[in-house]
Amino acid sequence: MISTFLTYTSFSSDMSRSLVRVSAQADVSGATAYYNANIGKVKSVDDFMKNNRLFSYAMKAYGLEDMTYAKAFMRKVLTSDISSSTSLQKSFVGKLTDPRFLKFAQAFQFSTDGKVASQPVTAQQANDQTDLINLYSQQQVNKGATAADDAAYYQANIGNVTSVDGLIGNKRLLSFTLTAYGIDPSIASDTAIRQVLTSDLSDPDSVANQMPSKYTMLAAAFSFNTDGSINGSSAQSSGNAASTVYQYYDASGASASAPGAAFKTQYYQDAVADVTSVDDLLGNSRLVSYLETAFGLDPSEQSTEILRNVLTSDLSDPDSFANQQSNAAYRSLAAAFNFNTDGSINGSVAQSASQTDSTILSFTTNNTTAAQTYQTAEINFYKTDIAKIGSVSDFIKDSGLYDFVLSAFGIDPSKTSKLTIEKVLESDAGNPSSYANISHNSAYSKLAAAFNFDANGNAKTASSAQVNASLISTIKLYNKETGDPTLTNTQTTTEDTYYGETIGTIKNVDEFLKNKRLVTFALTAFDLEKKALSNDTLRKILTSDPTDLKSFINKPENSAYRAMAVAFNFGTDGKDLATPLQQVQTRSQMVATTDAYARQTLEENAGDQNEGARLALYFQRLAPTITSAYSILADKALLQVAQTALGLPTSMSNADIDVQANMITKKLKIADLQDPNKLNKFLARFSAMYDINNSDITQTNPAITILSSR
Repeated sequence: MISTFLTYTSFSSDMSRSLVRVSAQADVSGATAYYNANIGKVKSVDDFMKNNRLFSYAMKAYGLEDMTYAKAFMRKVLTSDISSSTSLQKSFVGKLTDPRFLKFAQAFQFSTDGKVASQPVTAQQANDQTDLINLYSQQQVNKGATAADDAAYYQANIGNVTSVDGLIGNKRLLSFTLTAYGIDPSIASDTAIRQVLTSDLSDPDSVANQMPSKYTMLAAAFSFNTDGSINGSSAQSSGNAASTVYQYYDASGASASAPGAAFKTQYYQDAVADVTSVDDLLGNSRLVSYLETAFGLDPSEQSTEILRNVLTSDLSDPDSFANQQSNAAYRSLAAAFNFNTDGSINGSVAQSASQTDSTILSFTTNNTTAAQTYQTAEINFYKTDIAKIGSVSDFIKDSGLYDFVLSAFGIDPSKTSKLTIEKVLESDAGNPSSYANISHNSAYSKLAAAFNFDANGNAKTASSAQVNASLISTIKLYNKETGDPTLTNTQTTTEDTYYGETIGTIKNVDEFLKNKRLVTFALTAFDLEKKALSNDTLRKILTSDPTDLKSFINKPENSAYRAMAVAFNFGTDGKDLATPLQQVQTRSQMVATTDAYARQTLEENAGDQNEGARLALYFQRLAPTITSAYSILADKALLQVAQTALGLPTSMSNADIDVQANMITKKLKIADLQDPNKLNKFLARFSAMYDINNSDITQTNPAITILSSR
């Protein structure tokens, strides 16, 4: 008779190969093939239980074969609410002490009404949302830089214009000019603009005077005669040129940008130096706007009368207007200027150099704060609204969200039809022939890739390189392999954090393989770092279908790679797999179930040869879950192994539970069971003692005698 230890080691020495061998058995492969082919058809607990082949397979996989008859009981287990720790505690399964039932419930996606639970959909995944926000922030910076470049070109070239045709012929100058005055350059007619620019504004019947005010303002900003020639020495005075640039920053959305603020400050310095009275100051709306920002005044609450009363207040008089206001900003504004109570200048300038410097400093601070506050508010609005979007139609109807997103990709909503955006968002970014990709517009391709809509415009479930349970498991394995399971080393924590934060950004296997830090982490976690695996081999591993017995990782010679492949969620095409919208098990849950079935069968096969070997394999499988002596006492099989290995009498079960736990911990350090070498020594001792207690094998095998004496 073969000893327990030899039988045990024949299975456990290369567990991966053993499991592949068992999975290939005709009865096992047939049952597994049926399970994989039919579990996806289950729509309710009743469907599941009525299919005895499916139900029995799953029950055996989780060690509950002897409970297959108890369908009413198991229905309560499967419909327990385990969605949160609070609901779990109150649920039926949460009140059961045997952990097998909870593990079984966690392997399926049933809701409390017995139907397969629908998984949440998301218009955009978390990492794409983060990327879009960063893109939006960068676009705001880019917008300012672009506006500054356009403004510099305008200022450098407007002086070279000698006729109206010279302006209209320079499309960059013309586009800048029209944008500044709120006119869309893409639809403006050159003929109409020429008629506006050559209008005689003193003639009420001129073209400009017959059109909206923005056209009158455009005509007034230039000095063209009715024949298109220049009236004077230049097409535009320096003051009007500055006003045009000022308006361009506002119209282009770059008003609060650093270049926009810098230009406004320069404009303020130049203009305030020429102010001769309070009315002169208040007559310039741009100066007033600058001061409102500098002193933190809400423009909607101001009026020319209020500001005049403030600026002409005598601050030495406690009864003056500024001193009677509860808002201290008014007193600061009054103190920043040198106006007499009649509005004239007290002295030679409206503002001294130090007063101007102080005003500019306040403007810079408040403008930066306001820009940041606005941007934060926009981002928070985006985060809130994108979570409500269930379809492309929803997205397009939300104008604020629509404009925010398009601006992030540098797409002008006024120049791009919503039908085009709809087609882009319904495109498969990974398909070279999709609408977004054949448009040859990189912004469209990036926009399509940033969202999670299907071809019908509906939001899909999230896809990920690893489901959360596998992510947590991988990190734990890494910590264990590096000898730092309790995270005492800062480097371990750093790598854990990097992996956890970065793996969620991976969309396909090629992105994963390019990140050597992630690859090294994963290889270490699965004890493969010394295998010198090439990228080609890793790609074969990660794109293998674990449910296909003929796939790369299911070949006996590649069994060592299976655990790593199963931990990831890549499809055979290398892309992340999406969580099924309504399926009773995810792929990882299916694989866990079929693997558990194979393991149960392996232990049965071992038991057919030697019951002690089956007990040893069972203990080995559950050892990672043993956290105290009470874990052992709660399981008859685990207790039998412990009693046999430690030489404890079966009669100990009559003692108080705490006394029993103490008896175990006096002879066994529970933490040792987490060390593979110490666990093997423990099971070797069990095997020896089991054989001593159950056969005469020691008479012919001296190794047993040696092991039992350790």
